[in-house]
Amino acid sequence: MPYYVTGGRYADTTFRVLLEPAPALGPFGTHEEALEAWRERARATIDYATVRYQIAWQDGAGGPPAPAPHAPDAVA
Repeated sequence: MPYYVTGGRYADTTFRVLLEPAPALGPFGTHEEALEAWRERARATIDYATVRYQIAWQDGAGGPPAPAPHAPDAVA
């Protein structure tokens, strides 16, 4: 299932109206690869309150991927 990182600058912090879409990154073969690309993009724009990115996927079933398990010492 291919994964993509999408998003960009929104009109406000309700994140309903995308004003400036950023070029999508991907496709990535695994969710972990897409997550690393998302982290890089999110870190680069951390100071901008109206910029948001997300991981999107293409799947015939239409459901999201299963979440990665947390490490035993992770705080939920």
